[in-house]
Amino acid sequence: MKTIHKNIFFASLISLLLLISFSASAAQAPRGQRQADRSMDERKEAIEARRVSYITRHLSLSPAEAREFWPIYNSYTEKVQGLSETFRGQREEWPPVEEMSEEEAAAFVEAELKRFEDSAALRREYSQKLSEVISMHQVALLFEAERDFNRMLFREAQRRHRQERP
Repeated sequence: MKTIHKNIFFASLISLLLLISFSASAAQAPRGQRQADRSMDERKEAIEARRVSYITRHLSLSPAEAREFWPIYNSYTEKVQGLSETFRGQREEWPPVEEMSEEEAAAFVEAELKRFEDSAALRREYSQKLSEVISMHQVALLFEAERDFNRMLFREAQRRHRQERP
């Protein structure tokens, strides 16, 4: 169970870093806001295309498997993003942790644990759904591919950040 929590935390961290990276690049764009938004959308699309290719290769999906796999997996990722957005919205309502009362901190910890439990339940549900169209070995490979892809993106973001600093 700890591995699931670590993976969820790591995926959340990567998503946050990518969001910050996209926001920073959009804010620094020399053109108008629409151009910055378009650039951010293009970067998101490029990352999504890389992710699809990476996972497809890592799982060795046949065309028939891919046709059944991607709708289920895309539904899963949409629900994960929904959970993250909900939590981010709730998080904005909390004061900084350093300023929380004991009661606020307890409620915050409970909300954080609930988020992890909801994410784990969603992952379990979709692992079962995916095992109906791909092998359990491929589901295990999917977990590895997600983790490896997110690490790769994280390292790329770190590299870009180091190169951008004077």
